[in-house]
Amino acid sequence: MMRLISKTIFYYFIISIPLLLLAALFSYYHIGNTLADETDESILKESIQAEKLIVDIDNDQIIYLNYDSLSFIIPGVNERHPLSYSDTSIFDTQEKEVVNYRVYKNTIKKNDKNYLIVIQKSTLDKEDLQESLFLVFALIICFLVAAFFIVNWVLSKTLWKPFYKTLFKLNTFDIKNSNNINFDLSTTYEFNQLNVELNKMVEKLQVDFLQQKEFTENASHEMQTPLAIIKTNVSALMQSNSLNLLEVSQLQSIENTIKKLSSLNKALLLLTKIENNQFKENKVINVNDIIFNSLEQQADFIKLKNITIHYDSEPDLLVNMNPMLVDVLISNLIRNAIRHNFENGDIYISFSENTLIISNSGELITINQEEMFLRFKKNDSSKDSLGLGLSIVKSILDVYNFTISYSYMNSMHTFSIKF
Repeated sequence: MMRLISKTIFYYFIISIPLLLLAALFSYYHIGNTLADETDESILKESIQAEKLIVDIDNDQIIYLNYDSLSFIIPGVNERHPLSYSDTSIFDTQEKEVVNYRVYKNTIKKNDKNYLIVIQKSTLDKEDLQESLFLVFALIICFLVAAFFIVNWVLSKTLWKPFYKTLFKLNTFDIKNSNNINFDLSTTYEFNQLNVELNKMVEKLQVDFLQQKEFTENASHEMQTPLAIIKTNVSALMQSNSLNLLEVSQLQSIENTIKKLSSLNKALLLLTKIENNQFKENKVINVNDIIFNSLEQQADFIKLKNITIHYDSEPDLLVNMNPMLVDVLISNLIRNAIRHNFENGDIYISFSENTLIISNSGELITINQEEMFLRFKKNDSSKDSLGLGLSIVKSILDVYNFTISYSYMNSMHTFSIKF
């Protein structure tokens, strides 16, 4: 993925290439025509001098006009040759190559005697001109590329510095920590407008977040009391001897619903506290001890499904975390392994290089792996699940920048937590 400044300069470069090619083509024809005109003008001057020379001479011998014997005057020719210009090639014995020449011919009459003037001037070879222009424009392109790289580097370090500073502040901003963020004003209009709008947006986000946080905490606390009252009243009604079986069944269903609603309320309140970073007291904890206690607490459920536990407790895994969060983390993972397991299934727990690995037998889940840690995402077969266990696990790990991964192979669900 290219940077904006790099992409802009790249487009400028792409546009420059055809323009340079057109400039090279124009230069080739323009320089060629200019040199041809200069050669014809030089020949014309020499022809005037030759005509003056004819006036002053009176012999029948060939008169050479220069040292290379290519320009001369032939006296006494029979036929008159009209003035003409032509191009020819002559092999140069010294250079050992064929050279292009411009040829001028004209017949001057003096005292009933014809004098043929022949002037031959070497011209620039077209191939030499093409090679020269190609070399020049190749150097221009190289310098242009170098200039683009230099400009890109300079602009990235100077012109785009406020943008990268703003980007850094955005990357380090964490609304949960309530840290103030202020984007500095810039001398560049676009960057300045961006920072002004970002300041407004962040300020609004912080206000909305605090309001939502306060509302969630208050709502969760307020819901606990009426739920407890309803649960108490339902339990009291169930003690009545005047109820029939249908009424008892209905009250039992209400009580189960209240329990689930109470658990949901507690889970949401816990998630809110985790995301608000309200568990700040950390200490070094042995994860093995937490796992052992959690297995004891879930012993009845493990026995009910007749699940076999394969627990390799070596070596000890020490982490620096909040004790309550570690307990919630491990408990949720083990409950998840029990709930999504077969009857007579297996659970494997092991450690490897600061990594906790928990695997359990079970059927393939119906939700995407990418959505597994989202709230209220649960397998179709888990109707009693709140769909918040793995979301709480992910939130706890995110607080400490730990990672969790999931895989399914050979009817085994495997969660790997890297501390």
